Amino acid sequence: MAFYFPPTQAQGAYRYESAGLEQQGPARLFPFSGEDGWLRYGLLQWFRMVKEHGRVSEPLDLILHQLMMASDTLDNLWNQVGTLLADWQVFQSGWFNLTLPPGEQFNSVYVGDRRNMGQILLAAREAALTGMTAKDARANFYAVLEARGRSRPKVSQIIERDGMLSDREFGRQRIAGTNPMMVRRARETERDQIESWAYQPYAVEGETINLPEAAAQNRLFIVDYPQLRDLTTADLQVGRYVGSPQALFYRAARGLLPVLVQLEPGGKVFTPDSAPDDWMRAKLYTQTADITHHELIDHLGNTHLAMEAFAIATPRQLPTAHPFYRLLYPHFRFLLAINTRGNQILLADDAAIEVLLAPTREVSVGLINQAYRRRPFADYALPHNIASRGLEAEFLPEFPYRDDAQLVWTAIANYTAAYLRRYYSSDQAVQHDPYLQAWAAELGQPLNLRSTHEFPQLPHWLPADLVAQTNIDVKELPDYPRVPEFPVLSANHAAGTLSSVQQLVDVATQIIFTCTAQHAAVNFAQFDYAGYTPNMPLSTYIKPDIAATATDMLPPREQDIKQMELTFALSGIKWGQLGNDDLIGFTEAGDRQVLQQFQAELQSVEQTIQQRNRQRLDRDGIDYPYLLPSQIPNSINI
Repeated sequence: MAFYFPPTQAQGAYRYESAGLEQQGPARLFPFSGEDGWLRYGLLQWFRMVKEHGRVSEPLDLILHQLMMASDTLDNLWNQVGTLLADWQVFQSGWFNLTLPPGEQFNSVYVGDRRNMGQILLAAREAALTGMTAKDARANFYAVLEARGRSRPKVSQIIERDGMLSDREFGRQRIAGTNPMMVRRARETERDQIESWAYQPYAVEGETINLPEAAAQNRLFIVDYPQLRDLTTADLQVGRYVGSPQALFYRAARGLLPVLVQLEPGGKVFTPDSAPDDWMRAKLYTQTADITHHELIDHLGNTHLAMEAFAIATPRQLPTAHPFYRLLYPHFRFLLAINTRGNQILLADDAAIEVLLAPTREVSVGLINQAYRRRPFADYALPHNIASRGLEAEFLPEFPYRDDAQLVWTAIANYTAAYLRRYYSSDQAVQHDPYLQAWAAELGQPLNLRSTHEFPQLPHWLPADLVAQTNIDVKELPDYPRVPEFPVLSANHAAGTLSSVQQLVDVATQIIFTCTAQHAAVNFAQFDYAGYTPNMPLSTYIKPDIAATATDMLPPREQDIKQMELTFALSGIKWGQLGNDDLIGFTEAGDRQVLQQFQAELQSVEQTIQQRNRQRLDRDGIDYPYLLPSQIPNSINI
């Protein structure tokens, strides 16, 4: 076993957030690096607590008020300074970074790209505000984008061509839209549900469908949102709505076509033969449920936040010269920075989730946490996910996400295998690598077997009662792991251990795929589909049981503009291409040869997908570019 300098210093810089452990959500970075950062956090929490409870005299209250204002001003000032000094080498060195560990902040190139995007966004918003109606605002917004070399949402041209969200487009978006993660084949276990719908005949493009027979032929597919099923009126923002619809699709010669939509379990069923406004309302409620689930769970929860634990544990437990560190760490570039930024623009009070989605902020965070804890690590493997949903090619021949993702998955799996087998010649080599096992234990062991020193610790000289009031000090840890069922859950395998080379290859493949291709698939389609609000409103503004036109359901003009802004900002930068030499940074000749083989395979994948996209354009009038290797960033950084 090679000798490495243990990452002791990194363990001090990277600590896990202790707040919210009882919510069982994704592991998060404590955003105050180093002991001075922990002290600053603790004092600020104490200041706020004593002020809110009115436990101080008026002079001290004034002093605390000024201290908190100064702290908030300082945070805002450093954000501005970070942009202004982005090209300054000393700033980039980390000396002026107050929250993230050294080297985790954005670099000058990325900041410049983000500044350019912000300028385009500002101009587009100003133009949109001159529009008297939401339709005018959208036209003005898109005109600015096109004048600046950007594109309008792909789906806007499809819907304007068809005059509405057509049934064919509604079905196509389940397999090639912003969220291809929800559709699944109807199984034998769902026979009762299928039969409950079979009380009336159904027709798809003139063809009468017998539901039980179609299910037996593996031609029925379901989209539903059980995570949203128990939401009550109190869980939603006033005047905004999202439901838990079930949509049933039939695999026809032309692709997936909708058979019915049931807005709520046990509720009324709508079909293409329903009144036009009723059918369109049913489709839009499904679209809103889909984008709500996508934004909270499939995008934010299952990529950004799910990968944060790995981005923290890797520098904490693996020396920088360790081969597994060198394989993984380039795919975490800027992940902690963008997630910390996401705390402000998505998850904070009055941030995007609270302003645009129907569930309240607290409920939204709860949905993320619940979904994360229920998802085993194995489900991040593409083959497992596709099989668990019953979406193999024999049952669904045309599935752009699956077909393109499988090519990229195979390329990544070949890359990780070739690289890791250079360093691990046997399963015993994996089992006896103390750094690998420490890394796996930090991620997969129950937390109550771990040390509280993995969380921030306030200085011992502070009064104990003050420390207790800041909620930073962890006294008792829960009995769940940071990553559910990591690396696998079985009777023959101890939690948080790695036992074979193949298992190590599988783990690395899942992590790299999620940080690259999976995030690209669920991120960069956002503006193309949700950037055109009539296709996919982030909230509906009429209750599901009230008859209304599609226009009545859509957000008001200002909310429409904010939805365009958000979806553009979330997908407006592609920084760092998958497999880029400079980002991977291999220096050893054998490693570089493995990387070159990976790059050659990605180029072959690129050509295959380009050919597929030409066929998709001819058939559907729209392509699926999100998994072209040239369009996949090397990490989650936007």
